[in-house]
Amino acid sequence: MGDRIQQIASYVKRSMETVTAPDLSIAHDFKNPTWHIPAIAQLSRHFEQDPEVRAVLLAGSLADDAVQADVWSDVDVKVILTDQAVERYYATTDWLEPWGYIVGLERHDSPSVKTLRVCLEGFQRFDFVFIAESTLRRTPHLLRQPCKVLWSRLPDLETYIALRSPASEYHSVADADLNPIADSFWFKATVAITKVARNDVLIGMHLALDLARDCLVLQMMQRDREKGTTIHRTGGWGNELVDWLILDRQKPSAQKTLELIKWSCETFDRLAAELSSIYVPRSAYLLPVFERALNT
Repeated sequence: MGDRIQQIASYVKRSMETVTAPDLSIAHDFKNPTWHIPAIAQLSRHFEQDPEVRAVLLAGSLADDAVQADVWSDVDVKVILTDQAVERYYATTDWLEPWGYIVGLERHDSPSVKTLRVCLEGFQRFDFVFIAESTLRRTPHLLRQPCKVLWSRLPDLETYIALRSPASEYHSVADADLNPIADSFWFKATVAITKVARNDVLIGMHLALDLARDCLVLQMMQRDREKGTTIHRTGGWGNELVDWLILDRQKPSAQKTLELIKWSCETFDRLAAELSSIYVPRSAYLLPVFERALNT
């Protein structure tokens, strides 16, 4: 058991021996990178008081002693529950009140698991993955490493963690995958130019930002190919593409919008050609209309 897990286990034990809840003042201090330990301890205590919770596991970077946790690290928790209890935790948030005000959340529902991603006051970020016990027994690879048991009522739980799924290989973007992205991009570009030419800069900029986002997606695909993985805990590679997106506030909005559209068209062509050997650049078809749109 790693040092971090031992710290958490010790904190859980101490908190269970007290009548009152553990002091969470440290957990609400964004500047303190150790907020994770008391927060995880209280989470563990909360779930252990519910007989329908079968096990709680810590996952992600905090379960990996080789990773240095910092204030930006979120807490990944896998919770094994009876089938009827999953929805109670996934669909409601009142049980999170002891951890503070909910700043924002996302829910993701899949056939195997239900995930609740939440950010609480103090920038406490949690990813809760709720797994029905019956689903775990049908799909044991759900408990991939790194994964540490905080506590369990399932005597055979460790055997499920040991059943690691095969490491997934990175697969390059196929030409068939890129083509629909390109078709959508270039149609969107024609609409964006038209909107700006007709003085609808509101929709024009909306579409222009969407075009820029498409370019960022291609750059992310490039990074995945360069690194051989789709998982990136830290960044750096490819950030230079963002520099151009810092808009010049001294220019008229129509001019800024058209420049963003033009930049997106040229950038998309370059990135798509690097990703696919059969991609045919299309920006040349639209470049002649930019000046006309600007002077309309």
